Amino acid sequence: MLFNILVFPGILYILAWTVILFWFFRKFMASLHKRVGPSFNGPAGTYQTLFDLSKLLTKESITPKGVNPYLFSIMPLLALTVAILPTAFIPWTEDITVVSSQYALLAVVVLIGVEPFLLFLTGFGSNNKYSFLGAIRVLTQMISMETSFFLAALSPALLFGTLNLNSIVEQSSWMSFLILIPGFLLYFVALLGLLEQPPFNIPDAEQEIVYGFYTEYSGTNYFLLKVAEFSEFMAVFATAATLFLGGYKGIFFDGFSFLFLKMLLIAIVMMTIRASTPRITMKQMLHFSWKYLVPLSLLNTAWVMVAKILFFGAGL
Repeated sequence: MLFNILVFPGILYILAWTVILFWFFRKFMASLHKRVGPSFNGPAGTYQTLFDLSKLLTKESITPKGVNPYLFSIMPLLALTVAILPTAFIPWTEDITVVSSQYALLAVVVLIGVEPFLLFLTGFGSNNKYSFLGAIRVLTQMISMETSFFLAALSPALLFGTLNLNSIVEQSSWMSFLILIPGFLLYFVALLGLLEQPPFNIPDAEQEIVYGFYTEYSGTNYFLLKVAEFSEFMAVFATAATLFLGGYKGIFFDGFSFLFLKMLLIAIVMMTIRASTPRITMKQMLHFSWKYLVPLSLLNTAWVMVAKILFFGAGL
C-alpha cells in the first residue's frame, strides 16, 4: 500500500505523468502550430518544459487584498487532492488496484464530477469579478455536461451488470467495444466540457474574462492548479480506457503498457481538437448540451439495454 501511494500509481507516477504529458502537449501543439520553443530548445524540446516548470515554481505566490484567505489558499491543494483520488480506484494492471470496491465506478464518476465545483470555489474565493464570472461559467458548464457524462460512463455498468471496474475490464470484449462506441463518443465529448477543453474552454476565455478562475493565482498556487488539471486528465483518460477500451487488456498479453497507450491515444485526439477548434459561446454550449447531448445520452442508454438483451442475454 505504501508503494502504491508513494510510487505507482501514487505521487511519483502522477508527477511523472504531469511532466511527460506537459512536454508531449507542448511538443504536439508545436508541430501543429509551428511553435519555436518546444521544437528547438534542447533535445526534442525538453528544455522548454524545464523552463516552463522552473518559471512556475520560482514565481512569487501573491495573495491579493480582499480575497477569502481560506478558500484562496486551500482550494489549489484541495483541487489537486480530489483530482488524484479517482486514480486509486483504477485497475492499472490485473494485480494493481489501490482500492478495490464493488462501487468503484460510482466513486470515480462522483469524484470527477466534484472537481468543477472546487474550481468554482477557487474563483469565488478570489473576490474578483473576472474570477467570479469564470467560476459561474464552470458551474454552468458542469451542470450542463454532467448528465451526459454520468449516463455515458454508467453505460458499461448497465451492459455488464456491475460497478466494479476490475469486473468491467475482465468482461470486456470486441463485442462490448462495438456496443459501447456511441457511449464512448458521448463520454469523450462530455469530458471535454468537464475539463474546460476546446471548444468548451469558456470558463478561462482570456479575451473575455482575462483568465477566468485562474486570474488571481500565481507561483506555486497556480502550479498546483495546473498539476490538478493534468492529474484530472490522467483520471478521465484512464477511466475512459477502462470502461470502453478494455483497460490493461492487450492483443498478445495484458499489462500497464496497453492502458498507457490507450490513454495516450485519447490525449492525442483531445490535443488535436484543442489545436483545431475555436471556442464556442456559453449560449451555444447550453444549446448543444441540452438539445443534443443529453437526448443522445438517453438514447445510448436505451441502445445498451437493447444490446444487452439481444447479445449478452443470448449468451454471446
